[in-house]
Amino acid sequence: MENVAMNEFRRQVGEYINQTYYANKSFVLTKGQKRVAALVPIAILDRLSELESFYSQTLADRQQADASVDKISETDKETV
Repeated sequence: MENVAMNEFRRQVGEYINQTYYANKSFVLTKGQKRVAALVPIAILDRLSELESFYSQTLADRQQADASVDKISETDKETV
């Protein structure tokens, strides 16, 4: 991933978008030394969205499983 200063990006926004779309290049936009944004091909964004959904679902499943185990443990304690 190539770093690009914001002022450079503003001057040649069309060129950077073309490189992203046609050459599948990614760019990190910087302001001074600070990374402020990224320009990535849409395929990468789509994949990140899929991973985020998968992670959220996995977390929800784990929390549900943990709640079930806790409920079973409480029931076992009551029967003793």
